[in-house]
Amino acid sequence: MRWDGPSPTAPVGLIAMLRAGARGLCVEEAAVELVLRHGCWIGREDFTGRFVHEQADPEPAGDQPAAAVDWQGAVEGLERGELPCPGSELSVLKIAASLGGGCPVSLRLLLGGFDHVNIALVAEAVLHANGSAGMVIVPAPPAYPPGVRVVAADGTVLQQGEAG
Repeated sequence: MRWDGPSPTAPVGLIAMLRAGARGLCVEEAAVELVLRHGCWIGREDFTGRFVHEQADPEPAGDQPAAAVDWQGAVEGLERGELPCPGSELSVLKIAASLGGGCPVSLRLLLGGFDHVNIALVAEAVLHANGSAGMVIVPAPPAYPPGVRVVAADGTVLQQGEAG
């Protein structure tokens, strides 16, 4: 299960700087919030250290320090294998880069591996990018039918369908 919020290891100042840098541009806000709420990338030094840069003169942020993501650079880093990650993390970053940086993406290829939590995060980001506010509620996956069990390699029953 993914924690719905920025990584607990992410510097609070960095989070505020990214939000300040994106302020006022719905697509950039959506991209930054998707990365923050997903929780993986903001806590990774190989991402933040290379692809998040402080803005010298952030106009929308006023006097507040601001930062921006080099979306194109991050996607290129993914493609070169410099940011190893599972498929869902790769997909979230590519979708955020598409929203925030205009990087081309195939939703057909990326959305199929998402669980209900990540689908909701992406749907909320798309709504935000369009200037719409609101929360997306995605129902939990259906329960397994009676008699069906999901068993770990050690024999532990992880989930079991129950009679309705």
